[in-house]
Amino acid sequence: MDVNWAPARVRRNFRIDTFSAICGGVYISVLITFMPIVVRRLGGSTIDVAIVIAAPFVGHLLSPISAYLLMGFPQVRVVAGTVTLARATFLAGVLVAATPLMLAMTTVITFIISVANISAYTALMQGIYPDRERASAMANVRIGGAIAGIAAAAVAGTFIDVIPAAWVFAAAALIGLPGAAAFFLVRYDGLAKVAQRRSLVTIARDVWADHKYRRLLLSFTVFGIGNLINVAVYPILLVDHFNASNSFIGAMSAVSSATMIVAYLVWGRMIDRGSSIRLTLLNTVVTLLVPIGYIAAADVWLLIPVAIVGGIVSAGGEITFFTNIVQIAPRDKIGEYATAQSLLMGLRGTAAPFVAAGLLAVADPRVVLLIGVIFMTAGCAIMAGAVRLLAPAAMPSPRVAIESPAD
Repeated sequence: MDVNWAPARVRRNFRIDTFSAICGGVYISVLITFMPIVVRRLGGSTIDVAIVIAAPFVGHLLSPISAYLLMGFPQVRVVAGTVTLARATFLAGVLVAATPLMLAMTTVITFIISVANISAYTALMQGIYPDRERASAMANVRIGGAIAGIAAAAVAGTFIDVIPAAWVFAAAALIGLPGAAAFFLVRYDGLAKVAQRRSLVTIARDVWADHKYRRLLLSFTVFGIGNLINVAVYPILLVDHFNASNSFIGAMSAVSSATMIVAYLVWGRMIDRGSSIRLTLLNTVVTLLVPIGYIAAADVWLLIPVAIVGGIVSAGGEITFFTNIVQIAPRDKIGEYATAQSLLMGLRGTAAPFVAAGLLAVADPRVVLLIGVIFMTAGCAIMAGAVRLLAPAAMPSPRVAIESPAD
């Protein structure tokens, strides 16, 4: 048995991972929920909002470079170090930002640093959790983060209405920092042989040669363009059309996080006992209900069901983002497959919000949402074909008979 999967070590790493997720849940919930809203309320343009929405994806876009530069370094240090530096940068940035654009650029820099660990993090999740318990363990960790996110969103929504938003963002970053630093305590004995640094061209050629994975990435790209166009429109609708208060937006986020708690449990168990690829298709189809809900909503309170659906698909998407690669990729190329997926996510995520900003200049927001839905539907169709090719080869491995935190 792999020493990293010894019950005592798995439990210890699980506890550290959970603590990190709880602290991170407070930080990321406040950042993701309120930064685009605050930027818009402070007078930011649709371009400023697009910069905030694109921020995580700029990090993904640059991930091949960071993966190449960080290759060979201990994975635990890479993950913990980048997250700690990112949150410290965010803390300093929000306290000195004087304009909506400065807040937006602080968000971009923060995500460039934090997403630099995507390759190391994916490989680390494969290494510290047993195969048949991995999705459930990751889901249980994220439940802790979701619970923290519920409280954080509700409290932050109330405080942002009465004190400067920068103080609220800074407080969230301060809470997130101990969780980032705690990840240095994770124990993982990596491969005895240090990974050889391979050129980005070689990695791209090898991943591109996997035609099944290539087709799946194409479906993600087409679907993701539509989805991310819509994500850039939601804050505009909430502020300009629905005139939603910060308290209501915090309540929406809390509802979504509460739904994620249940969804993480369900998705984790289903993935461990079935195919991550097939469940990705199901999750993707259900995601179509979110923009349709925004289009159909006649009142702000009708967005609560949309928040529930959003929680379900967010939980599924976050887990399958990693479990798909673990099920599909050769074990010695998990980091490379993760980097390829991250790069394409970065390309579409960086471009789509600005496409949305351009469309909003000439069309009604709900028309822009409809355009996004068309792309999403086409992506689902392509994904259905990719799943038929991949699912038979992506079945889970036999259960490892050891105790894990997921049980």
